[in-house]
Formats: sequence, structure tokens, C-alpha cells
Amino acid sequence: MRRSGFERRLRDELRSAAPPRAGEAERRAWHVVRAAHAERSPARVVHRGRRLALAAVAAALLAVVALSPAGAKVGDWIGDVVDSGPKSTRSALGPLPAPGRLLVVSPGGPWVVEGDGARRRLGRYRDATWSPGGLYVAAAHGRQLVALEPDGDERWVRPAAGLVSAPRWSPDGFRIAYRSGDDLWVVWGNNGRNWLLARGVGAAPPAWQPGREPWEQVVAFPAGDRIRIVQVDGRRKLGATPAGPEPRELWWTRDGRRLVAVSATAIRVFGPRGRLLRVHPLPPRLRAEGSAMDAVGRRLAVTASRAGGGSELLVYGLERGGAPRRLFAGQGFIEGVAWSIDGRMLVFGLPQTDQWVFLRPDGRGRLEQVVPRIREWFAGSRAARRPGAAFPRPAGWCYAEPKDRSETGQPPCSTGAAAP
Repeated sequence: MRRSGFERRLRDELRSAAPPRAGEAERRAWHVVRAAHAERSPARVVHRGRRLALAAVAAALLAVVALSPAGAKVGDWIGDVVDSGPKSTRSALGPLPAPGRLLVVSPGGPWVVEGDGARRRLGRYRDATWSPGGLYVAAAHGRQLVALEPDGDERWVRPAAGLVSAPRWSPDGFRIAYRSGDDLWVVWGNNGRNWLLARGVGAAPPAWQPGREPWEQVVAFPAGDRIRIVQVDGRRKLGATPAGPEPRELWWTRDGRRLVAVSATAIRVFGPRGRLLRVHPLPPRLRAEGSAMDAVGRRLAVTASRAGGGSELLVYGLERGGAPRRLFAGQGFIEGVAWSIDGRMLVFGLPQTDQWVFLRPDGRGRLEQVVPRIREWFAGSRAARRPGAAFPRPAGWCYAEPKDRSETGQPPCSTGAAAP
């Protein structure tokens, strides 16, 4: 099959699940509704003739919505606006200090925070991750993998034999790798095909290699004391790393030429087939807990616990090498870290003080904003408010409006640190 035909078929199958540019249709519908409301008389008494006229206008608007390509999506949006129990609520976060939307994973389920600070709970799911352009969210729910729209609507559900965890979208958006128990599976983005890739894999989430053609997508994952690099459709092994410590997280640089493995005491950098290129030991008395790669794949943020108590946030320059820059040091632990989509902001959580910290990674780190009472804003249930509950963590930053990466050429959404 020719490349253009293959790409077109996969793209058409995915788009058939949900219309693109639904946000634009929503805005047009909102302008129509707002204009009609502005012209409405404030008088309480509505004559029968006027009532019939308003009904006719509403019927015409519904007909336009129903016949438009994004009609179903706009209909859902109108339902959200007029329902007595709206899903989207205003939070005390205030506007985000960088463009885009923030994905948050809390004990009560994942949330999406809009740029103006409004937040929307997606449901009672355990883990979640953005698709490359932010069109969808993949989430784990017990023994199910679920594909959602950012407003919480389910697109499909895939049952699994074991507990689902660590879902990750491929760079082209047409596949999702996920753990089912201790095994690694891959499913098409439209839920059309699902297959076992490897048994008995490590706990670190799989990492997709950027820059590959749609029909030759490659994923790296831990297996024993090595990291395997496999072409997923044909289950063809392309390489493996030398034996070493078990990684906590895996990342690829944007050009796909470097695979970065973060273990407790070192950061190892490999070539695309697994050859060890260099090792960056963590500073003395520090132990890596979490990490996040910026959207363009040049900087790695690492959260580390300090022997004797306390924690630090370090940033490694993957292109120039050298010692890391320390952006933050304090008491307690850091839980969760994510880059803004433009790479100008880092956000991380401080469970002991119930805060999020937004920090600019320039120089030694410039404090931008501190948000208190995080547990309260992202609880979602009584159990999530208990002192021993997991802390709501930033799980990724994405565009303010969903983007089709094949058309825009933009980098994928940033992915936050994995669940502890």
C-alpha cells in the first residue's frame, strides 16, 4: 500500500470517531445563542406570539446544528451549557501562566484545566495521558482502557485481562501502548485492532520514538535489566540496551536519535538501537523520583529526593550535556512535574504544603506562581480528601485548541511524570 493511501485511511478512520475543529463550531453556536439572548426582552410576561417566534428560532438553530458536520459535538456542548449540573466549574487556580490546557490526575479521577483556570473532571479513571495534538485523552479504569474527548465523553472502551496502567499514544496518534498487568499491549487509536507486544515488562511507561513513518512506529520498554526497542506492527526487535539498573521512566529526544533512561541514581543516554552513549550520575545524596521531557525534546526535568530529607528539581540539557541546573530545593517531597507546551514553564506539586509551584526554567529558576489548596480543588470524592490520599499531579500540558499534527507540524503535547 502506498504511503499516502495508508495515512489517508488511518486518518479517516480516526476522524470518523469525532469531527475535527469541533471547537470552532462550538464558538459559532455560542455566538448565535449569545446574540439571541442579548435581543431577548427582560420582561417577565411573554406573549404567545413571541413564544412561538422564539421556538421557531430555536428549532432553526437545532436544525443547523444537526445538519452540520460537527452537529453531534455541538449538541453535546449545548447540553453541557443548559444542564442543571454542569461538568465544568470555575476554580481558584486563576489563569494558567502559560498557554494551553493542563491535564491533572488526582485520586478522584483526571481533570482538564483550561487556560482561564476553569476545570473539568473527566470521570473516575486512574491514569490519563494526552493524544499528540490534544484531540483525545487515554485513561485507565480498572481492567479497561478508555479513549475520551477532553470534555469527558467516552469514544470507546477496550477490556483487558489485567489492571490497565501507563497508557501512551504514538507520535502519529494512531496507536496506544498500555500495560495490562505486567504485559505490554498495543491498540489502534480507533479501537479497531489490539495485540500483545511483550510479556513481563517493567513498570516504566513505554516510550514511542518520534520521526517514524505511520506503518513503522517504534516503542521502547523495560524488560528485565535491559530496555528493548521494537517495531510494533511487525513485533520486530530493532535493538536492546546493555544490562543496567531498572529505569523509572523512558524518553526519546524529538529527533528520535537519543533514548533517555532515568533510573534512581543516573541518567543513561542511548542511541536509537540501544548503544550506550553516556551516563549522567545524579549529584551525591540525590535519588531520582520523577521526570518530564519538554515538548521539543531538549531538556529533561528530574525531581529527586535528598538523603536526610528534602527534595530538588534539576534540569538537564540533553544537547549540550554537562552538569544539571538546580531550579528548586526545599523540604518534603515533589510529586508530579510537567512542562508547558511552549517550554517556558514547569509545574510541580508539593504535597506537604498542599501546593503547586509554577516555575520558569530560565537561569536558576524564577518563581511565577504558587497555587494553594490543591487537594480541595481536585478532590472529586470524599476519599480523595483524606490526608493519606495521593496528591493531584500535573500529568501533561497541551494546546488550548486540539490540533491535527499532520497538518500543523507542531510538537506533541508534553507528558508529565508517571504515577509514583
